[in-house]
Amino acid sequence: MKSRQAGFTLLEVVVALAIASVLAVIASQVLRQRLAVQETVQQHRLGLLCARELQARFVVEQYWPAANQGSGELQQGGQICHWQLRLRSTGVRDLRRGELQLFADREQRLPLGLYSVFLERP
Repeated sequence: MKSRQAGFTLLEVVVALAIASVLAVIASQVLRQRLAVQETVQQHRLGLLCARELQARFVVEQYWPAANQGSGELQQGGQICHWQLRLRSTGVRDLRRGELQLFADREQRLPLGLYSVFLERP
């Protein structure tokens, strides 16, 4: 009588490793996508917080620039927002409409958002 050895064949091991590697690639892609979405959400929140704070500051400080452009930096949540404001008239004498652009970097390569603001002459 011949006794048969118990165990897996080489083909079974290769198939199992192939399945495991496919599952690992899928899991890494899902994780990478999740991290990218999380980063986008954080950038959007930062932009929204900066825009709200700037709007409040404009109201409290009665911001009315002499030129139709303004820019600056704002510290928010331990990060710095760089902002640019371009103003134009609205047809109403004491009201201007502004396009507020927010960036995460000084070089303006990482946009945080584009918002419309209205400024009233003090």
